[in-house]
Amino acid sequence: MELEDLFTAAAEERIGIEVECGLVDERTGQSAPYDGPCGSRALLERASRELGGRPVTEGGSLVGVALPHGAQLSLELGGAVEYSSAPYQSLSALVATARRDLRLIAGVAARGGLALLPGGLVPFTPRERIPWAPKPRIDIMRRYFRGLGPAAAYAENVMGLTLSTQTTVDYLSPQDFREKLALLVKAAPIAAALFVNSPIEEGRPTGVLSRRMQMWAYVDPDRCGVLEFAVRPDVSAADAVEWGSALPMIYREVDGGYVPGPERPFRELVEHGFGDGTMPGPDDWRAHLSQVWPWVRARHTLEMRAFDGLPWEAFAAAPAFCVGLAYHPPARRAALALLDGLTAADLTQASDDVAVKGLDAMVGDRSVGATAEALLGLARQGLRARVRAGWERPAAEYLLDPLDDVVRSGVTFAERAVSDWTGPMRERPAALVAAGRVPVE
Repeated sequence: MELEDLFTAAAEERIGIEVECGLVDERTGQSAPYDGPCGSRALLERASRELGGRPVTEGGSLVGVALPHGAQLSLELGGAVEYSSAPYQSLSALVATARRDLRLIAGVAARGGLALLPGGLVPFTPRERIPWAPKPRIDIMRRYFRGLGPAAAYAENVMGLTLSTQTTVDYLSPQDFREKLALLVKAAPIAAALFVNSPIEEGRPTGVLSRRMQMWAYVDPDRCGVLEFAVRPDVSAADAVEWGSALPMIYREVDGGYVPGPERPFRELVEHGFGDGTMPGPDDWRAHLSQVWPWVRARHTLEMRAFDGLPWEAFAAAPAFCVGLAYHPPARRAALALLDGLTAADLTQASDDVAVKGLDAMVGDRSVGATAEALLGLARQGLRARVRAGWERPAAEYLLDPLDDVVRSGVTFAERAVSDWTGPMRERPAALVAAGRVPVE
């Protein structure tokens, strides 16, 4: 098995998104249980029937619905739901489909007294009341993280409570891989300041702007954060393979179930096998690369994972930002020049600081706010170029307007959320859910 075979250039540039939403009781804001008439299983059953989907099971339990046009609704580890799109050539078409699907799913949820709540963190459920999904690998993951001690202090919070909108982009050649990976890795913690949106935990303001980013710093330092190798000018797929294969598997699939992975680097498994007479295959390698969670995950696509989820009306700003920067070569290269000289240490420190200070943080000797504003301008240039080329509808560039509002006002989504929570919402969960939920189709 050649590990680099998974890193195969695409024939064309397409776009995919994953939108994570809390699945919460519309009155209390608490995460829905799995069982019962107002549980996540009932939602999936109704969605399968009403939306013409195909049930997806794991270990005999219903955990998702494959929708007819290639999208999927999945139950996350801690009871949230994730909408995963099919890949699209057009950002405009992708966003239109995702909006329609999410509103339809929200309608199905509402009939069970539930709401889809986007954002960066489920705001009311405490860690000890996370309704863990019936996925066999969850217990293995929890034991693994507990074995890491204080370094993984917030692993269960991340597994069960954090939310994001993730964007996947394609690369077309080794040079394209090099440019796009370096760009996204360097831009991730800086641009994240435009998206900070998780200031409330267990119904209380935490004093930080992105509790989600703060929690991700305490999951597994070997698997998360900044990809240090990606800031080198000669980065290649071989570096991604070297990094990933140096880590052990957390779990592996055996006979339809899951068992803990051997405590040896994956590259040793390729040479010597699992120790039970079997050798790893491509599916094991793909599964292993789903067990790493850096800000940017490199596989057959590049996945931006750094951003907090935004309110419903702004969720499409995440793919718009990534596409505008990554898919227009002049904007991409201008952004790389802007970010030149930043080190992995600079980016790691910025990740920590952005979680607390947002636009007021520094990255190296540079202002995060000013650098993020410049990146946003380049992303808009990229989207305008795609509109001129006929790839997008004219309205595509306006998907970035919510981020322009952040730059112009200096007020982040997190600061607005706290102001609303302590002001007009009067700290009432039902009011927050009513204002923030995905509207019903």
